[in-house]
Amino acid sequence: MKKNIIYVTSILALVFGSISCSDSFLELEPKTGQVEANYYKTEDQALLALTAVYDAYSVQNWQFVPTMSDIFSDDAFCGGANVNDMSQWQEMEMFKMTPENNSSGDLWNRCYSGIYRANLYLQKQAGIEWKTDGLKNRMEAETLFLRAYFYWDLVRHYGFVPLITDVLPSVEDYKTIPQSAPAEIFTQIATDLLKAIPVLPVQISTNEKGRVSKAAAQALLARIYLYHEGFAKPVMGVPALSNGSTTVDKAYVQAALEQIIASNQYILLPNYTDLWDWSKQNSREAILEIQYSEKAKSGDWGGWNINGNFSSVWLSVRNPEGDASIFPGWSFAQPTWSLANEFEPGDPRKDATIYNADVLMTKYTKAFMNTGYFNRKYMAQSAYIGSGGDPSHNFPRNFIDLRYAEVLLMAAELFLTDNPSKALGYFNQVRTRSLGAGAALTSLTLDAIYHERRVEFGGEGLRKWDLLRRGQAYAAARINASFNVPSGIPNPADFAVRTYNPNTWGMFPIPASEIRNTNEGVLKQMVPAYQ
Repeated sequence: MKKNIIYVTSILALVFGSISCSDSFLELEPKTGQVEANYYKTEDQALLALTAVYDAYSVQNWQFVPTMSDIFSDDAFCGGANVNDMSQWQEMEMFKMTPENNSSGDLWNRCYSGIYRANLYLQKQAGIEWKTDGLKNRMEAETLFLRAYFYWDLVRHYGFVPLITDVLPSVEDYKTIPQSAPAEIFTQIATDLLKAIPVLPVQISTNEKGRVSKAAAQALLARIYLYHEGFAKPVMGVPALSNGSTTVDKAYVQAALEQIIASNQYILLPNYTDLWDWSKQNSREAILEIQYSEKAKSGDWGGWNINGNFSSVWLSVRNPEGDASIFPGWSFAQPTWSLANEFEPGDPRKDATIYNADVLMTKYTKAFMNTGYFNRKYMAQSAYIGSGGDPSHNFPRNFIDLRYAEVLLMAAELFLTDNPSKALGYFNQVRTRSLGAGAALTSLTLDAIYHERRVEFGGEGLRKWDLLRRGQAYAAARINASFNVPSGIPNPADFAVRTYNPNTWGMFPIPASEIRNTNEGVLKQMVPAYQ
């Protein structure tokens, strides 16, 4: 691993000021001067160290997985100023990524930085003076969840990666760690999540929004299970998802999802558009919401010191005129005509998901791959410009990572053949929330569930993984078809056909810098397209 992965938290680069557990979580003021030698002693310091692990979970740093996943799929085109703008994303969309791709390197760095922070916390927790009953176990469980999440991002993007669960004595030790097969990574993910689930709280208090709950771990495990069964087993050849004693099979996941539903902690908001109202964040539909804030007042373009939702400006309109509510942005991840056409007539989710600049603005810069459509859910809003730093870095728009609608649709999918009536009931809760009781289906198919997932979660980064878990042929057909653009558009040359390459497995190459920084032969490109 790189040296900055080794040392990043021994100096606690993003340590925050001392607070009690009752203060608002992840909204802490920066503080310098804390080093490992005098740290990991008190509960307050433990919370700050845990916050550093959460920080790696939330950092975007030019590699935000939801944005990249949408660009990879049939839901969004890369866009930007021109074909060379954010070339790392352009290469990804064209299935021409190389080991020098910056986003591949940034994602790898973010994940292993988070893993190091998690491992260091787990190593140091025994030396903390614990006074609050149950706090040590809870914080350990949160750390295990986050480590599992980092490995989930690694295994679905690279396949074969080093498995590190301890802090090693020296940089040289990290240079010798061999790659683990995907099966080993999935086993570690299952081990961490299964250990965390019984300990995590069912309910998260108002002043701790953003912290992991039992439902978050259960829902993440369900999401991983669906990908594992649909893609990892047939393509990567992995065995059952298990920690060695508990097998995460369909029955296990069905029961976990029903526990979330029965807990009555979460609801579908009556009005779908309220989910995307910046003044109504951390709603009862959100199971896990990444907290972003303007409080850091960041102006650092390096990425790690940005605590606002940087992706909001990526998604917004270039040089907008005629709608003062929209803050100027860079026109990346522009929604496709394919996504726009997926919505049924009268579905209010279309206008909540897609901002039509050609209709709602008098003028704007129509840049590369312009469709006229923009991601309305997360695009930058002028009313929320931060009070300091660079406005692009400081948008307080949280990202909803897991929400109750996904729990219901995952349950519908998993009960589809075992209990069709139950599956239909879960499905119709989501569908009728937006379309009304008259739109309820009387029978259910997998295609109907996939349609509902696409219009429900458009612009949220889930589509790529849904496509892949139905098979590479399915993914290829839909990604390739999204480049069949409407006749008469003014910029057809922007949409030269991209042909899905199944040999990529939908993954990234291992960064060349990581291969160079390890001993010869330790890291190799294992995914067929990158060998």
